[in-house]
Amino acid sequence: MEEKKALSTQEEIYKLAKENNRMLHAMRRDAFVGGIIKFVWWIAILFVIPYILYVVYLQPYLTNIQAAYQNVNAKVEQIDSATKSIENLKNQLNFGDILKNLGGGGN
Repeated sequence: MEEKKALSTQEEIYKLAKENNRMLHAMRRDAFVGGIIKFVWWIAILFVIPYILYVVYLQPYLTNIQAAYQNVNAKVEQIDSATKSIENLKNQLNFGDILKNLGGGGN
């Protein structure tokens, strides 16, 4: 009788130990999977979502701003070129000498 009781107690302890082992393995697996999910979540929050927001919302505005800047830069270069052309023309014509030759000079 005592032998059966001891055997049943040992079997019970063995069953509890197996159940604990299964639970511990499940907890470790869940912790590992949870860690991977947290890692992916933070990568998404720190890198993927800001990139998507940039591409969807900011990039069109930045492209327009860049095009406007290039357009203004081209216009400034045209104005600079025109100014240099006018100065060259002025130097070539030399209005002071022309006025002297025409008798309009102060001498």
